[in-house]
Amino acid sequence: MTHAKKTYPYPELLRAIGQFVAKRGINNVCVMEFENGVIVTGTVLYDTGETTRRRTETHVLSGEELQRLVKGG
Repeated sequence: MTHAKKTYPYPELLRAIGQFVAKRGINNVCVMEFENGVIVTGTVLYDTGETTRRRTETHVLSGEELQRLVKGG
């Protein structure tokens, strides 16, 4: 991460993002880094009662949000 805020080594950052996506049930994940954070996108399966459907979710995580995730929040 190259931003003015505190940076974390990739293993810590990716571990935190992994926990974030696992908690939300996101699969087929794509992580895109940008100057002030990351964009996480992927698919979520959900049951409609008759069938299983999928939807795409996208989350933009700022540097501050990434700091909270890395620290366990």
